[in-house]
Amino acid sequence: MIGMPEDIRRVIAEIGPNFGPDILEKTRALYAPLMQPAPDIAATYDQPYGPHARQQVDVYTKATAQAAPVLVYVPGGGFVSGDKRSDENFYGNVGRWFARQGVVSVIANYRLAPDFAYPAGGEDVRAALAWTRDNIARFGGDPARIFLFGQSAGAAHAATCLFDPAVRDAGHQPVGAILASGIYSMSAARKAPNTVGYYGDDESRYEAMSQINHVGNSKIPLFLSLAEFDPVGLATPTLQLAAAITQRDGKSPRLFWQQHHNHVSTVLSFNTGDEIFGRAALDFMRSVSPE
Repeated sequence: MIGMPEDIRRVIAEIGPNFGPDILEKTRALYAPLMQPAPDIAATYDQPYGPHARQQVDVYTKATAQAAPVLVYVPGGGFVSGDKRSDENFYGNVGRWFARQGVVSVIANYRLAPDFAYPAGGEDVRAALAWTRDNIARFGGDPARIFLFGQSAGAAHAATCLFDPAVRDAGHQPVGAILASGIYSMSAARKAPNTVGYYGDDESRYEAMSQINHVGNSKIPLFLSLAEFDPVGLATPTLQLAAAITQRDGKSPRLFWQQHHNHVSTVLSFNTGDEIFGRAALDFMRSVSPE
């Protein structure tokens, strides 16, 4: 495996543990030239899983896929933005890379704040999983081997789908989940325009909205990830969730620290020569659902 190129490593280290729209665009520009062609991967765009225009998924698969494991990826965007196909590279790069490894990949959009507040994102993840379960066989996927992968706000929505007793579908959970650099608890200290747009400003509701308080509701295998240069407010929730899972189970979950990466380079690096995250994710998936 080849890790992060040295020139990108230097730039990300210079940026440090900071994040914002400008850093997102700068990091995208670093990885866009490294995208690898995937002529053997078929893409089926904008499949609706609900009536709203944002309730759509893209599916990536190899023609040879047959009863293959399935990955549903939920991108970030700070609860108020983000798109499964924001340009020709991202986040189709996640779908293409996993499809090349024999995993049928579903990249999901969801409704955005402030028009759609908590728990709309978690409800949309639940609906996208249901669509996948009902439709993925025609793309060569195995509906009994669906994994969920969320990053940043997408990880928060994925956690809501997994843990929130008012949202989770106990009878149809994924077989495992990858949660990368998400927010799993809301508090007054986290108040910012984007989080208030989604979670609201009623602090009395924050405890019930915090998935760290609901981890007893699901014991599906988890792979938790954070980046070296995640901002403090986006790194500590993963460590807190890992602590809660450890308290629940009496042993620690998989916790993957991504050296040299920032908040978004972890997922922007898919389908480039940097395969360290992808290979670790595949190892987790295979440990849960052996081929």
